[in-house]
Formats: sequence, C-alpha cells, structure tokens
Amino acid sequence: MRLFFVLLILAVASIGAILFFIRGYTKPPKALPNETAIPSPDWVKDAIIYEVFVRNFSVEGTFNALKARLPELRDLGVSVIWLMPIHPIGTVKRKGTLGSPYSVQDHFAIDSLYGTKEDFKALVDAVHKEGMKIILDMVLNHTAWDNELMKTNPDFYRRNKNGEVVSPNDDWTDVADLNYNNPEVRQYMKNVMLYWVSEFDVDGFRCDVAELIPTEFWVESLKEVRRVKPELLLLSEGTLPEHHVAGFDLTYSWTIYDALTSILKGKSNALLLQDILEKEERVFPKQSLRMRFNTNHDKNAYDGPPQEHFGSKKAAKLTAAIVFTIGGYGTIRSVPMLYNGDEVGNTMRISLFEKTPIEWNTPDAQEWRQFYKQLIALRRTEPALTRGSMTKLRTSNDEAVFAFERRHQNSHIIVAANLSQAPFNGYMKTEPNKVLQEIGQSEKYLQTKDGNLRLSLDPLEFKIWKVKEG
Repeated sequence: MRLFFVLLILAVASIGAILFFIRGYTKPPKALPNETAIPSPDWVKDAIIYEVFVRNFSVEGTFNALKARLPELRDLGVSVIWLMPIHPIGTVKRKGTLGSPYSVQDHFAIDSLYGTKEDFKALVDAVHKEGMKIILDMVLNHTAWDNELMKTNPDFYRRNKNGEVVSPNDDWTDVADLNYNNPEVRQYMKNVMLYWVSEFDVDGFRCDVAELIPTEFWVESLKEVRRVKPELLLLSEGTLPEHHVAGFDLTYSWTIYDALTSILKGKSNALLLQDILEKEERVFPKQSLRMRFNTNHDKNAYDGPPQEHFGSKKAAKLTAAIVFTIGGYGTIRSVPMLYNGDEVGNTMRISLFEKTPIEWNTPDAQEWRQFYKQLIALRRTEPALTRGSMTKLRTSNDEAVFAFERRHQNSHIIVAANLSQAPFNGYMKTEPNKVLQEIGQSEKYLQTKDGNLRLSLDPLEFKIWKVKEG
C-alpha cells in the first residue's frame, strides 16, 4: 500500500548476506524451496499488467473515460487491467483534499465520482470484449474511520490497551486496523471478494498489504472465491513465499526494484541482481510467479516516476527492459507490470490524495509508446520470455554488465544491460557458432564463433538479441 511495510533488502557486503525486513521483523520469511506454487492459468503466466488510478487516468476521472480508451491499451499489448480501489473514500482523518483510495468507506459500494455500478459493469464487459482481463484492488486489512462497520460492528477493529481503535501504524492515520482474530471479520471480507466476482465478473484481485493478514484467511477465502470463478489472477502485495502455496498466483518483487535503485544510484553494482535472484530461488516455492516492476502507485508518488527516480530517460528505459525480459532462476518465472502514464514517459508524481491527471501528450509520447509496444510484442512472440529458463552469462566486467539468456524450446533470447555510468568494451561468454539478431535492428547480426563475443555498450545501454543457429 505505502512505504512503511515495503520489503527492504540490504546487501551486507561483509558477510555477503541479505537481511529481510518484513513488518519490522529482522528475520527472513520462511523458505519453501521444496514446495510447489499453486498452478496458474496460461493467461496469468502471459500477463502484461497495467495499473490504473481511475481518478487521475483522465481529466474526467470516470469509468466511462477509461472505457473510451480501452482500444489504446489493447493496441499497446496490455492483457490485464488492474484498477486501484474504486470504493467511496473516508472523510474522517482524510489525507489531502480527496483522500487515499485505500481508505475504504464501503467495500460494497462504488465512488460516485467514478460512476455507477452500471457504469462499472459496462467497463468490465468492455474490457472482456477487447480480449483483456480486469482485476480489482481489495483493501481488506483496514477501513476508513467512517466505514459503517465502525458503528455496526465495533468489535471488528483492533484496539490498544486503553480500548481505542488504532491504525495499522503511525503513518496510516486515515485508516483503522481490522482484527482478524474475529471470525466475523474473516467472513465479512470473504463475502466482499465473492460479491465482486459474482456480481460483476471481475477476473481477480490485487490484495493490499496481504502479508498483514493471516495466511490461513487467504487459504480459506481464496479457495472459496475460486469455486465461483476458477481462473482468477490473485496478486499479493507482499513478499511471503507461503502466499504462493496459500492461493496467490503472484507476489511483489520489491527486491528487484530495490536492487535496480541501489545499483543505479551508485550504492551497489550489477552483481546484486545475481545475488537477489539466487536467494529468490532458495526461498520461494518451485514455479512461483513474481511480479516485476520499475514503478507503481506507491513508488511513483513517493520516489517519483522512473525518469526521476532512476535519474534519466535512458535509465528508465533500461529498468523497463529488465522488468520485461528478466525471469527467475530455476523454475521461478515473472510477470511484468506498468503504471498508467509509463507508456508516454510520464514525468509527474501522481498524488494518492489529490487530483493530478496524467499528461498524455508528453513530448516523447510516441517514442515511449513504441518502446513499450516493442517490449510487449517481444514478450508475446518469444515464449522464452514467459516460459523460459534463465541463465546468467558471464562478461569481462560483471560488476557493470548484467547479461543473461532465456530459453524455451526453439525460442532463445539474450539480454545484456550496462548498469554502470561508464562505457563497456569487453566480452560476453556465449555458445559458439550462434547468430545473434539484435531486436529493433533487423539487419544487425553478430556471430559468436568461439563463444567469446566482443561487446560494446554505452553507459546505461541495453541490447536484446534473438539467437539463431550459425
């Protein structure tokens, strides 16, 4: 939801370890490398997730305005639209003028500023007609202070020793924490999810701060929701390996975002990515799907959009290329997401509390659209990028360059990314007797010959090749 409970990962050079800080606990999550994640539908494995903040997606800030632009998203290559919370927002202890959509006043209602339930159903139907899926943000850990439950079910809330209802933490003052030790809370929130699937035919949920809610709730409730609609996409805003066996298809890959941040700000080098991926394989269940990203609504609002946060347009494109091509080691795979406005090179912070409509006519809009269309098209046409194994390729400077290959049957892709501020002129170790066709450069080929490929990359430059037999 916000930054307080984000999984922070610190590389500890002296001992070569990673410390996991989850909810204030300096201990790693339970490793489950011998478990197997729940099976996910093919459309989930192939997903291109696009996060929408309805309030700021358009000047109108309505479902109808979003519906009118669905063909653009389909043309971009989006397959799953994720709507941030669409419910009425609390007014008591509200932050800012309009408040955070994560301060939910009524889980069964729709914010009238967005439209009506009929408008929402029409949006869902239109998304399906365009061949896409739609998932809703579910905020089940807490409510607004003026949620009706505060009056009708005061025992739903967690209290301090003085009997006062409390927020989840000192920063989230606009919300009241729910007490999941109460079985009625669990039943109520299960009914919330069942309602939106049954009544509106949504295709899944992104579950806000899912790791703050007991895992046994997810095991029970997600199983029941899938009885109504078996093929759902269930995304945990969390990093717990156990969520992959509890019923979630995807978990947040905060670690890759944090690693890219550390590297591009000069605090670490490219070897950190290798370290993160190796540890991910040792911790997560087999066949886990991780959601990779270089921004989202939290990161945009607090860190700034990618061009600001990573320092330049070139760095933003580099991180996007990694997000869309990286997989995971062993049987770990990944799914990429982008945040509304990324596809036009948005350079503004989109407030969670105010009206800040996205500027769609940026100077570089066409360049960015083409960039993302190419990445998405590559992912859709090369099974290696959705199903393929991932292997690190050695270079003559692995501290600067992160290079890897993805393979699946006859699909073979190589990626090399210079994550340093200095030019790279050296070698990349590849298989001999292969031909590398550079993506985006149809007439540009390289031959590996003896397997030591001469490679030059400008600072923050990446290259992607399709590999063919020599």
